[in-house]
Amino acid sequence: MTSEPKDLKNSGLGTRLIHAGEIEDERIEAVVTPIYRATTYKLSEDVYALTKKYGRTEHPNIAIKDHELKALRYKNFYVRDSNPNNAVLQRKMATIEGCDDCVATSSGMGAIASTLLSLARGKKYIVSTPQLYGMAYSFIYHEMKEGYGLEALSVEDFLSRKWTGKISPGEIGAVYVESLSNPFLLIPPLDEIKEVRDELCPEVPVVVDNTFLTPVNFRPFTLLDSERDIVLYSATKYLGGHSDVMAGLVCGPLSKINQIWEKMAIYGCCLDPETAYYLERGLKTLHVRMARHNQNMAEVYKYLAGVSEKFRIKLFHPLNDERAAPKFARSLLEQKRLGGMITFNIQGKGEEVGIRFMNLIHETGVIKHATSLGGVESLISMPYNMSQATWDQQEKIELKRYPCLLRFSVGIEDVGDIIDALDQAFRKIWS
Repeated sequence: MTSEPKDLKNSGLGTRLIHAGEIEDERIEAVVTPIYRATTYKLSEDVYALTKKYGRTEHPNIAIKDHELKALRYKNFYVRDSNPNNAVLQRKMATIEGCDDCVATSSGMGAIASTLLSLARGKKYIVSTPQLYGMAYSFIYHEMKEGYGLEALSVEDFLSRKWTGKISPGEIGAVYVESLSNPFLLIPPLDEIKEVRDELCPEVPVVVDNTFLTPVNFRPFTLLDSERDIVLYSATKYLGGHSDVMAGLVCGPLSKINQIWEKMAIYGCCLDPETAYYLERGLKTLHVRMARHNQNMAEVYKYLAGVSEKFRIKLFHPLNDERAAPKFARSLLEQKRLGGMITFNIQGKGEEVGIRFMNLIHETGVIKHATSLGGVESLISMPYNMSQATWDQQEKIELKRYPCLLRFSVGIEDVGDIIDALDQAFRKIWS
């Protein structure tokens, strides 16, 4: 017998990260939710009744209601559709984000694909930007076009209203952006995007990938509309936080989350219960880890800015020009709540020197030459070869102008050791 989750929506963020959504097995009384490895569970009459309604097998003209489909999604009967560990994780994230519900997927791309496919039916356009994670770019600019006939409309054209009179608002499936872009760390004008959306196409959802900022630094629903819009994460990064979990999360209004769940189930990108357990465990320390990531990033940024002329470093970061930040983001810059990412180019050097630089850093034992980001350890890689590895995206975001561009994920090690490792490597490549 298990007890119902406590209502913690009015509690502090740290309390919600640790306790929201959890279930207590009153027979065992463990203080954490155990891993439920079962693939199948005892069926109940409720499951039969809801399944019949969902499949319209008895009443083909009566559709299941959103709250009924949510009830079915949270029944445990088959692991692909639902399991206790995913349920805990989803309730926790919905409480953290301040929205109706959440669906967990097996990867960040699973979250992105399930979301956009759920919004694509009958649409002709996705508003977006090439300033995205490479696989997200490929999905929007190639897969959605080639497989589903959707064209990408630029955010700039959307904001300038050039599309009005040419494109019907009903033809737009979504506006898709990253709250801090990969790899150049640009902050999109979410306040302007919302203003234009509300004025010209109020039914179009704004979808924000908030992976780099996390809900600790920024919760998009404080600006956007939790009844219309969607926030998603590659939970592989900061939310898991230890480079040992691959998952995605999508948060938003129940009607849209139900549709995203359907795509997740059909395409099979469901989250494994054990992975959900480890992700929930990672979330419990997210607020503590992000405070250290923010702090270390600010110190490393200060160091890099201080030696930028000496070592010919061009920095790409919102802190470079705080006045240029969108209005909604200025408090993030003032408080340096920007996560651990820093991107920089070593001017006058090429790819070979960049690889040598990363290998020199790796040899210090402090910073790893590896892809990905958001773990407790510092990681460094070249977007040119990894996260933005396609020719056309590199052309569009002018990545080719910076042949020694490095994306640095600042970890939570002692910041003096991180700076010493960087300094040693800079000195050696310029000696």
